[in-house]
Amino acid sequence: MFWIVFVVFVIVSVLLTGAVLMQEPKQSGLGGGLDGGGGGGDFAGGAGTAGGLHRVTIYLGVSWGLLALLMQLVGR
Repeated sequence: MFWIVFVVFVIVSVLLTGAVLMQEPKQSGLGGGLDGGGGGGDFAGGAGTAGGLHRVTIYLGVSWGLLALLMQLVGR
């Protein structure tokens, strides 16, 4: 059982990495929200042009976390 969960975990990890790399970068960079000039709605909605990819990234991230917990519970 552990190895089945492990293989699914590796597949989800690769898909999550690809989904994160395919997203459009923000032009303001990492410090854009720290100088007071960043918009407050950056994290509120994901209904922009890349809303579907944003949603898939969230689902893959949650799945990755749950699979990590499941691997710990199942053990070898």
